[in-house]
Parts: sequence; structure tokens; C-alpha cells
Amino acid sequence: MKNLKSFLLAAFTLTTLASVESAFAKESACKNQKTVVLDGYVTMTFCEIPAADGVMIGNNDDFEAAPAKPRNFQKFQIGQFTVTQLQYKTIMQSEPWMANGSPLTYVQEGDSNPAVWISYEQAKQFTRTLNLIDPTATYRLPTEAEFEYAARGGTKTTYYWGDEMDSNFPFFAGNIGSESYAHAVDSCPVPYLNNRMPGYCANQYGLFHMLGNVWELTEDVFVRGYDSAPTNGNEPVKGEPNAVHTTRGGSFLDDTNLISATWRGYAPPNKGYGDIGFRVVRIPKAAGK
Repeated sequence: MKNLKSFLLAAFTLTTLASVESAFAKESACKNQKTVVLDGYVTMTFCEIPAADGVMIGNNDDFEAAPAKPRNFQKFQIGQFTVTQLQYKTIMQSEPWMANGSPLTYVQEGDSNPAVWISYEQAKQFTRTLNLIDPTATYRLPTEAEFEYAARGGTKTTYYWGDEMDSNFPFFAGNIGSESYAHAVDSCPVPYLNNRMPGYCANQYGLFHMLGNVWELTEDVFVRGYDSAPTNGNEPVKGEPNAVHTTRGGSFLDDTNLISATWRGYAPPNKGYGDIGFRVVRIPKAAGK
């Protein structure tokens, strides 16, 4: 009986691995990868998201994300990972997630862990500094539409892996147990799968944790609904300087209803939170500019 159970478990595991590998590992790729050196060995990797017209953004079943409407996108590069603690402190020479030498709530120190407790204003300053470091491109936060487009990985489903929640892929309240903190940006929830197929949980554009782990700041001012959203998906919704800004993706603290490609959160511009981080968009400049 014991041998039979072991055989069945092994068969199930191999089937699961084959399914995951065929569905994601072979198709998930960071297109036209660009690695930018921040300082010495500290780098930041970007993946190219293709241009597309008529991409439906939004969700007609959620009044705050309705109406779903077509957006047009020029190609852009987006960080393969959420900005890490090492990247942030290298550029900004500060650690907002620390106080008096100790980590704040929901923080696990680690070079590869997300930089959290970062406000929108601090994230903007980070991108301004990147613009000084690398004059060959323009750096900014993603627009809300860019984030959703990239998070979907070219799919039209609730999640980039399908329409049903699968705890193999995002870090969320349903699978972190007692670990109340964001995990390393290049790790995946199931250690066994991650060891066999590193990065298996990345989406079809090669991006990690566009859903779950931490909410991510966007350039857009939060407005209920998409009636006034621009057709140009690379253009943000603008507003007053002190307006709240949209966050996307959900976090390790959230249940399944907030972990989706369309769910919208928000945060004030001058306050950080332990479950909110950010990633960066890079737009290469034309030659001679």
C-alpha cells in the first residue's frame, strides 16, 4: 500500500510538472531583455511588451473597473520584477521599510525582497534618478492600463494562467501560512516546482508577480470607472497633485477576489504601506535624442 501511494504521488507530481511546464515554462519568456546597470553588480532587468491595438482593459462586472474598453499600446519595456530592497537603497541611499534599525510591519529584510513602505512620491523620485543614470531612455511608473495589459500576459482570462485561482502561482493570503511578508521577487510559491523549474510562475511575457506578493503603484490617479480613460493605453489618467493613485495586482495579505488582472486599489501619494511596492517602465529614446 505504501509503495502504491508513493507511485501515485510520483505520477501525480510528474503530471502536474508536465502540465505546468507545457503551459508556462516553455512559453514564458522575457522578450528583447534589457539589463541596466545601476551600480557595480546591481542591475535591473526589463522585458518588452509588444505594441497592440484594441486591447480590452477593464471588467464590466466590477463598477470600479467598468466599462471595459479597447486601448491602444505602443511597445514598452517593463521591469521583470518588482523593485527590490537592494535596487532601491542603491539608487536612493535610504531604506523606508526600516525604522531605528528594525524592519517595519510586513517586512522581511533581503536584497531580493520587494522594496515596500514606498510612497508614490518616493517611487517617482526613484524613476527621476534612473533618468539621470541612463540618458538613453525615459523611466516612469507604468500606467494602469499598461500594468493590466502586461499582467495578462497576452491572455483574456481572469488570471494569466486561466479563470480559476491556482495557489501554485501567486503569493496571497491562501498560501503564505504564517509568513506575513512579501517574498523574494524571483521566487515562486511551491519550492519543489521552483527548484525543478526556476521561475515557473512568471507569466507569458516573462514577468514575475504581476499578481500577488505586493500591490504595485501606477502613474494613474484613481478615478472610479473607466468612462474618461484615454484610448492611448500608454497615457495615464491625470488629476490633482494630492490625489490618490491606483495600485494593481493584490498582495500576500489578500484573498482571491483581489488577486486578478482587473481589480483596482489605491494609495495616497505621500504614504507607504507594507504590502505596496512598485516596478518601472523604460521607454528607449530614439537615436540622436
